[in-house]
Amino acid sequence: MNTDPFSVTATSRGIYHPLLGTNVEIRIIAAGPTSAHELAKAGEQAALVEMERLQSVFSVFDPASELSRWRAGGYVEPSGELVEVLEAAQCWWAASGGAFHPATAHLRQRWLRAEAEQELPSPDELRGLAGDLGRLPFAVNDGTATRIGDCSGLDLNAIAKGYIVDRGVAAAAACEGVIDVLVNAGGDLRHVGTDPLRVGVEDPRSPGGVPIRVVELGEAAMATSGPVHRGFRIEAQWFGHVLDPRTGWPVAGRPSTTVLAPDAMSADALATVVGVLDWADAVRVILGVPGAAAVTVDPEGEERSCGQW
Repeated sequence: MNTDPFSVTATSRGIYHPLLGTNVEIRIIAAGPTSAHELAKAGEQAALVEMERLQSVFSVFDPASELSRWRAGGYVEPSGELVEVLEAAQCWWAASGGAFHPATAHLRQRWLRAEAEQELPSPDELRGLAGDLGRLPFAVNDGTATRIGDCSGLDLNAIAKGYIVDRGVAAAAACEGVIDVLVNAGGDLRHVGTDPLRVGVEDPRSPGGVPIRVVELGEAAMATSGPVHRGFRIEAQWFGHVLDPRTGWPVAGRPSTTVLAPDAMSADALATVVGVLDWADAVRVILGVPGAAAVTVDPEGEERSCGQW
């Protein structure tokens, strides 16, 4: 905190904004001689404007968005933001051996149809869909993104939200007087500043109950992935929403994965990677990212963790 006796501090209201398919909390602490509250409000507005702008770049629901137009095959010179996220997705795909894939929209649509029809896809059909995901439909080289296949299933959802959170935090932190920023986008958190946060890691066996651990989050990001709140119900069986692009099937036996990372985009990607890979392979990936850590909970409640919490 700013300890200058001639300054005051103020926190923005922490209003939730409907963004990125969820409610996004933006909390700003600012310091100034007399106008700390206005400085905090200006920081909050800067974060909101940047996140709204980038939402219009990456939305798959708006056919006029840059991503929608680029993946449809039209002539669109991809912006630096789109290229940056495509390149990060390419890197995570390679690092995870295909466990992370940014173009699973068709596979997800097939599971949504299965839920609507109340009939499982056949193993042969899922093998075919997984085979289609054996490589990326684009390539990024020397700062240039090129479509090399069918990009209609490209959604970037597992990574773009974290990127947008990071950019919103950076926009706020660059404002005059701002000393602490938190953005919470539906459980994807990024914090920078002087006041570390205490964040509970939810127990998937008791949503909303006593957390399995409490983490001090300072100058870092956190993301959680798991099938507790989202998935597909087919007859009496529940399938989580995390899909393994290598097999086409929803991941089983991993009800919760929480990841700590230096930035929200990395945390987003790692939450998916760790939630899909076998634990030994997940540890290898986590240990390759400085500052990263992960904790998982299996159906019996056993915890496994890796990295420094």
